[in-house]
Amino acid sequence: MGTVGLVSLGCAKNRVDAEHLLGGMAARGFQVVGDPAGAEVVIVNTCGFIREAIEESIDEILEASRWKTEGRCRVLVVAGCLAKRYPDIAKDLPEVDLFFTPEDIGRIPEVLAGAGSPAARPAKAPTRILTQPAHTAYLKIAEGCSNRCTYCTIPSIRGEFRSLPEGSLLAEASELADRGTVEINLVAQDVTSYGLDRGDPIALARLLGKLEALRGLRWIRLLYAYPRPFPPGVVEVLAAGGKTLPYLDLPIQHIHPRILRAMGRSIPPEEVERQIGELRERIPGLVLRTTAIVGFPGETDEEFQALVDFVRRTRFHHLGAFAYSREEGTPAAKMRPRVPARVARARLEGLLAVQAEVSASRNQELIGQELDVLVDGSDEGGVLVGRTYGQAPEVDGQTKLSGCPEDRAAPGSFVRARIREAWEYDLGAEVIGS
Repeated sequence: MGTVGLVSLGCAKNRVDAEHLLGGMAARGFQVVGDPAGAEVVIVNTCGFIREAIEESIDEILEASRWKTEGRCRVLVVAGCLAKRYPDIAKDLPEVDLFFTPEDIGRIPEVLAGAGSPAARPAKAPTRILTQPAHTAYLKIAEGCSNRCTYCTIPSIRGEFRSLPEGSLLAEASELADRGTVEINLVAQDVTSYGLDRGDPIALARLLGKLEALRGLRWIRLLYAYPRPFPPGVVEVLAAGGKTLPYLDLPIQHIHPRILRAMGRSIPPEEVERQIGELRERIPGLVLRTTAIVGFPGETDEEFQALVDFVRRTRFHHLGAFAYSREEGTPAAKMRPRVPARVARARLEGLLAVQAEVSASRNQELIGQELDVLVDGSDEGGVLVGRTYGQAPEVDGQTKLSGCPEDRAAPGSFVRARIREAWEYDLGAEVIGS
């Protein structure tokens, strides 16, 4: 059927979509190649969440269009959020042959192969073709979002929150485990809402329990849990010391009450603080990650300082911070006064500097401890690296390993290591066992 190459942009949820797409293409007889520049069919899976992502998507589309004249590309496909957010974009990008919105991505293999091509998946064709090392993978458990934050485009692009069926998730996770995946990271716009749209409040705890029962899986992690009371049973699973790790990504975005109201965030600051305190009390060894937005319309110096003080006081292990991006079509885009870009950048740098101090202090506390480390491979300098349970893939730091026997250095292996060094984001450890 020909060769297909993929350029995938954006978040982990986009990556999961792209990996399913590649699996579908392989099932239709296409040969997936690692370098899209040499493929006959090139698919650019776009992100349209914020302006920077849109610009990156456009740049990648234009780069891919060159391969139609300078490479082997015969068909250029654009998929994902960009086509949904800008329905008329086709007239501005005549180089593109086909556009597909997120809802239509699943149709791409059939359209490209021809409707008359066999629909049955070959016996050994994987559901997903992973675009990262096979020992770690993301599992998307829901589509869309119903939180309606005033700055966010996700509901208009992806629609309301919709939980994916438990059976299909377990089948996908089982297939991944059979192929060597030992770490699964659950992702959605709001993982702790899983099942609530179907009136099933124990759905997430039940899903976690069934995932823990799968042979081969060792680590299960929850990413992006909206800061609201957790559904029944979830905290108990996190605290039980099983395969579900005591790690939570709890995005606060801000802490000043006026800014939270303007953002459309439904959880007041006192409830955020109460929940964090309760989670830390109930879950031994809990590692907390969060995200924050600075420079939101109308944010004063005092309101920004309230966020800085909260971050310093709460001592999150990890924090991702961003300057507010004004997105057309969102309620926040009309809000005034706007914070000048230079002020927002200065605030961002200031908040990240505070978090760097906190992260360094948190890491120093680990010196001398013995922890399991999942080996990821070698970094660009040839140093063997891995991650503790407190380091999620791609967004947190790494653990640099020394003294690791060669037979335990394969990606996906677990080693026991003693933490010897600590920096702002990374750790250094000596392997003491397997």
